[in-house]
Amino acid sequence: MVKNLKLAGNRRKRILFYLLPAVGYAALVFALSSSSLELEELRPVFEYDKLLHIVEYYIFGYLLMRVFTTSPVSSLAENAVLATILVGILYGASDEIHQSFVPGRDCSLWDFLFNAAGVTLAAVTFSF
Repeated sequence: MVKNLKLAGNRRKRILFYLLPAVGYAALVFALSSSSLELEELRPVFEYDKLLHIVEYYIFGYLLMRVFTTSPVSSLAENAVLATILVGILYGASDEIHQSFVPGRDCSLWDFLFNAAGVTLAAVTFSF
């Protein structure tokens, strides 16, 4: 992976431009997962549910790749794909478990698998 040496040395810029967007996006995913669903209002969305999971976690995977490829810790930068996949899959699993406690939501193995697919796709295609 390409390591951005200018940003690795400037901690404040790295946090602002790389880490904060990833953490903010994770918080947004958590907030959206915390809301109860009104099934009648979302019926048209269910047709594209799995595609939405892939897109949602592709974006998260892309943001994680930005964090890890610019890491001043060389082992993280060198293993950014693996780190992204591991962190993304763990977050996707925790998101699904979290949803099991939200009224109107449930924990879905299929949703988890599509979350994992989105993160993995982002990690593998990041350099393109």
